[in-house]
Amino acid sequence: MTRHFLIAGALLAASVSTTAVQAADIKIGALYPITGGGAVYGVPAMLGNRMAVDEINAAGGINGNKVVIVERDTKLNPAEAAAAAKELITKDGVNVLIGGLSSGVGLAISEVAKNEKVLYIATIPKTIQMTTSKLHPYVFRTASHTDFEGDAIAQIVKKLGAKKVCDIQLDYAYGHDLAKGIEKGLKKHAPGVKKVLDLRSKLGATDYNAVISQLIASDCEVVTSGLWGSHFVNFAQQARPFGFFKSKKYVSGGEIASQEIAGKMGADYPDNVWSNTYELWYHSPSPAHKKFQAALSKLQGKKETPMWPVLAWIGVKFYATAAEKAKSIEAEKVAKALEGLSIETPVGRRTIDAKTHQANTGQFWGPMSKRKGVKYRMMDPVTFIDAKL
Repeated sequence: MTRHFLIAGALLAASVSTTAVQAADIKIGALYPITGGGAVYGVPAMLGNRMAVDEINAAGGINGNKVVIVERDTKLNPAEAAAAAKELITKDGVNVLIGGLSSGVGLAISEVAKNEKVLYIATIPKTIQMTTSKLHPYVFRTASHTDFEGDAIAQIVKKLGAKKVCDIQLDYAYGHDLAKGIEKGLKKHAPGVKKVLDLRSKLGATDYNAVISQLIASDCEVVTSGLWGSHFVNFAQQARPFGFFKSKKYVSGGEIASQEIAGKMGADYPDNVWSNTYELWYHSPSPAHKKFQAALSKLQGKKETPMWPVLAWIGVKFYATAAEKAKSIEAEKVAKALEGLSIETPVGRRTIDAKTHQANTGQFWGPMSKRKGVKYRMMDPVTFIDAKL
């Protein structure tokens, strides 16, 4: 029977299988950061992975075979992730790789998948390169991508009536591609808006004082960004004392509207922030979401559940549905079945484009607002922006 493990920050980067492996078992290689700075996202994602596998096994497995997970800690490092992916394939014999967090990690895993001819379903990495210039037959993405995200940011900038914007991004694939996505979106939705400042911070940076000073000195009304996780937390904590969020509106990707970030920051979450999330525990657009959230809430013993489990859940469910459709676990046959495949998810129907291998994954967007009696910010109003360009 499948056993759930609660991963703590001290968990070793060793392989973890949630059930005893038999010869006929179908093996999923799950790759997320479960220690270090990325664990705030990776640990909940790994939980979603297990939820999906438990549901699949309870329903009879895939083509009658039990599904097991072999887990690896990517440590949010592309080299570590590539080595882990290679080991999962060559040593553990996994049938599919699922996961990734940062775009750099996602691209590293994708390269291994291409070379080894093993499927990779990217559940979180967003760089547009994955499904354009670096697309190959074995990679599929169920997350959004940087052009979708940048287009949504541009729509919000237009709604806010900004004339000038500044942009701050992390200096790696996701940040570079999101900046380009925002520029494309502004040309489409708000061609009169001028970018007056373009800044980059190192991935993993903790000191933002220099860029904060530049942003405050600028005459832009809106700051666009993709600082995610601890990057945004550190930036916000350092910027607030200078009145940054009183003088600038901050429109950001990177899912800083998720419960993981809003709940962690509590009363320290700043004013004038508009952001995105894939899912909100307090916003149920469908009975399927209510069911998923209730199961996650019961599993975690709290009502305020994280966002990232649903992304991993969707990735696993796409693989299972495709393997059932193909009546096979051969990579080429499952890949063919994934092309054009649609499934119902807790956040709506999702379809993978047959040519680009990209799912039509939109997101919820809105301002992060105070609510009476609540210690953290909540998105209000909540607006779903579809994945259309």
